[in-house]
Amino acid sequence: MKKYKLLMRCLVLLLALQILLPFPLFADTIGKFNEIKGDVSLSRARAGLKPNVGDDIQTKDMVSTGDKSRAKLLLSDDSMLSVGQKSNLEITEFLLGKDKRTSIISLKTGLMHTKVEKFLDPNSKFEVHTPTAVAGARGTAWLTVLEVINNVAQSSIYALEQAVAVFNPALPTQVVTVTAGNFTTVVAGMAPTIPAAFAPAAIQGMMGELNVPMAGAGAGTAGAGAGAAAAGGIGAGTIAAVIVGAAALAAAVASASSSSSGSTTTHSTTTHSTTSHH
Repeated sequence: MKKYKLLMRCLVLLLALQILLPFPLFADTIGKFNEIKGDVSLSRARAGLKPNVGDDIQTKDMVSTGDKSRAKLLLSDDSMLSVGQKSNLEITEFLLGKDKRTSIISLKTGLMHTKVEKFLDPNSKFEVHTPTAVAGARGTAWLTVLEVINNVAQSSIYALEQAVAVFNPALPTQVVTVTAGNFTTVVAGMAPTIPAAFAPAAIQGMMGELNVPMAGAGAGTAGAGAGAAAAGGIGAGTIAAVIVGAAALAAAVASASSSSSGSTTTHSTTTHSTTSHH
């Protein structure tokens, strides 16, 4: 009888925790490690792990890579994250329904190629966050490079297929649409630069580092910097501005998804340095 009462109390406590806590009590597997090379580590619930190919990935996992190392993460929606050397990312949010998806991947440092499977639901989103940029799409491929140059953080977003909507979270209404073959750079405290064309050679080294095959990146439409949509004067930080920024990003993503034809990708080899890409 005492064991039964104890069991019931535990069940009640677990149910109460699930109601009170703002996150799932038990993490679900949302993907797996598809490739590991060199020094790759996983941090989960403050525990450090050494993952192997086939090991599961959960929401809130932190993945870090060392020098001359890389990892590929295959998510349950068939999206692929290819992480370069000396990089650090977090699976911040991943919610997947039958026709809808909400995903946020936070790149803390380094280099990542994102290949997103398309979801038709207009409310679906897949975003990569860095300290200076938010890049979002419903289905496409892009390269994110996060660097610190002269003690100032900056993110460069290279659109490899279709289009990506980008803004600085400090200036959420100033959104640019970057179409295939173009890139934008977002420096701390500044709006994204007007998208400009890049040559495939500019990203060849990085794509080789990631071991991602090049199939057409940089072969997109040159001069598609016309995607810039800037609304001046909104300062960092009000809730209203963030809501407007999120709405603007969603609109830009929807517009980019509907107006872009399916192009393909070009990928190849080096370390991260955006200064040579401009």
